[in-house]
Amino acid sequence: MNTTNFSLEFPLRLSEIRKLNKMYFEHLFRERVVFVSILILLLLIFLDLSNIDFETDFLFWLIRSLVVIVFFVVIENSFADAISEIVFKLTKRLLKFKKLNSRYKFKFTSSKVCIQFPLGNLTHKWTTIEKVILTKNFLFLYIKGHNNYIITISRKDYDCRKMEELLVFVENNVTQIIKI
Repeated sequence: MNTTNFSLEFPLRLSEIRKLNKMYFEHLFRERVVFVSILILLLLIFLDLSNIDFETDFLFWLIRSLVVIVFFVVIENSFADAISEIVFKLTKRLLKFKKLNSRYKFKFTSSKVCIQFPLGNLTHKWTTIEKVILTKNFLFLYIKGHNNYIITISRKDYDCRKMEELLVFVENNVTQIIKI
């Protein structure tokens, strides 16, 4: 098989979308909320720093900034969890619309695995695949990284999916497939 031209695209089923949302995107939403809140905190501290008189107010600014940072660390987890949960519930409701479901896709190329969803793309290189497990109904790709993820691909009732071609590529070029 010529690996330079390898390219497959699979639409996702609703069950696959739900699994990916629960495992993968919920964490991604939380990370984005934490990142944005840290940026807002830093912006507030630097804006406050720009408005002080260094001769008289520096110590007071330092103490005030320290209190703000401690307060932020204390409430940040619950704040990030609440916002990411709201966004995640909103995405669950949006899944009821068929038009959005069709925008969820797996794209496989010779160098990467890409998960396309309405809010963007997530890309993993094949080198991040730690294990591949094949069952009667599913193919599981275990991705190593910061928060090890499992990508589940359904094998049943799909005429449009070229699962055999994907399995041959993975077996020959990525890692050995564990068959259960």
